[in-house]
Amino acid sequence: MQRLSHIATLTPQASDLIAPGEDPAPEYDRLLLHSVCDEFGLRRFSPQEIDNFVNVMHPLAAALNILQGEKNTFLGYLVPTIVQLKNDLRGLLDESSKPTATEGLAACRLLIQTMIQAICKRLDGRLEEKESILAAVLLPMFKLDWVSDDIQRLQYRVMLKQEVQSISVVESEQAQTSATEKKSSASSFFKFTRSPATVTKSEVDMYLDAPTADNFHEYTVLPKLKKLFVKYNTAIPSSAPVERLFSTGG
Repeated sequence: MQRLSHIATLTPQASDLIAPGEDPAPEYDRLLLHSVCDEFGLRRFSPQEIDNFVNVMHPLAAALNILQGEKNTFLGYLVPTIVQLKNDLRGLLDESSKPTATEGLAACRLLIQTMIQAICKRLDGRLEEKESILAAVLLPMFKLDWVSDDIQRLQYRVMLKQEVQSISVVESEQAQTSATEKKSSASSFFKFTRSPATVTKSEVDMYLDAPTADNFHEYTVLPKLKKLFVKYNTAIPSSAPVERLFSTGG
């Protein structure tokens, strides 16, 4: 650590090497990386190699930024973020195996494979957790868009309907208890059966069949789903748990 701390003192002022008004951060990063390579006797990375590495690591960095965000981040972001991250990395892996792939991207193929394997090993279990699935489905910006398999989409729709049904049963029992307590002796004498009401579209179907949205306006007319959203999205993927989730030693 002492040696690494010393490296910063060896790095020239980036502001001295750029035109006035330009951002010195990229130049400083480049100089710092060169200083690290020089200090440890390593070959300096070329700009193309650095760009390839940045492109390969970008999906992971973006995923971490989303999950560690301080605003508008709910537990429901977790599963779609993992799914998208795996898709992006697999896309890079496919691209790296093509004859047209750049030399730098092809050289990063092992890194991409390692990241995919690590993510599958550490995070695939999260994709099967009921709480994580429902939290994602209940976010209007995702709903079922992150699920590519038609059978899974149907399973998750049924799963959400079962949750709504459990709320309805509890509310119905509470309402019946309250109504029984208020009934007069005369009204309790009559036991006529009301004709079944016309079947209407369920809250779940109304919600899932509507387009995704970046707001929660539709919950104003979907009270049961609103309750479930609060139930499953109260916890947020805060910084420390997310770091443990993605770290190799956590």
